[in-house]
Amino acid sequence: MGAFRLIILALLLSAVTFAQQPPQSPLPSPVPGSRLVQTSKIDGPLEVKPATHEEEAILAGLSYTKFAYDAQPAVTAVTFVTTYRDALFAGGWKLLDVPKVDLLPTDEGIVSVSAHYMNNGRNIYVRISRAPEGSYEINVADVGEEDWSAALAKDCRLPVASLHFDLDRPTLRLFEATPTLEKLAEVLKSKNAPVVEIQSHMDNIGDVGVAARQTLSEARAKVVAAWLTSHGVAGGKVTAKGYGKTKPIADNDTDLGRELNRRIEVSCKSATSR
Repeated sequence: MGAFRLIILALLLSAVTFAQQPPQSPLPSPVPGSRLVQTSKIDGPLEVKPATHEEEAILAGLSYTKFAYDAQPAVTAVTFVTTYRDALFAGGWKLLDVPKVDLLPTDEGIVSVSAHYMNNGRNIYVRISRAPEGSYEINVADVGEEDWSAALAKDCRLPVASLHFDLDRPTLRLFEATPTLEKLAEVLKSKNAPVVEIQSHMDNIGDVGVAARQTLSEARAKVVAAWLTSHGVAGGKVTAKGYGKTKPIADNDTDLGRELNRRIEVSCKSATSR
């Protein structure tokens, strides 16, 4: 059985690579022999990595695309994780969430590998998840391809999920946040861009109290606004405000709800007075 698994792994590593396409197409190939059964567009951000006691969640995108594939029972959870981990790393992705293969249960529960691609001017997040029976999904949030100018013009509101901070601190994770900040700056520097308020919102869970949470949200909003104005956005086009936990958009009783509530939004100044 061990030799058989080694053969399967070798075959997968030779096939789950990055197709011979231009640099703008860095997504991994599906597992050999699998069949695409459904492609879905999901509104709302992709949960790239759930929150832990040491880190806040990583979300990305206004929406994402889910590619669902049929089961491959011969491919174990360990082989699946190892294969996609190595293929993503070799393809220039930054790995964000990879389970330790020696701690994986024997084909019990969902296992996921998540990564972020920032090369060649792209800004793409992916989460690849395998179900116990072997079926799997490739979930893709291509933040760089989203039309933020149109979204802001239509709704006067732009949630920016892919700005991530250190846990309960106003410190941006600047390396991975830079492509998102640069995209936002270009939107706000355009001729027809509105005057906006950078808003920071919080959930109601954590070590800090209500007053500290309000202070934290204000500091996060100011950090984002300061980056923008120091990179070419006119100071008169941007203000910053923290709203603490006063404007939730999801249920604070669930992990995902709290992740959605802890967010940065860009709002037209005319909309903030409504």
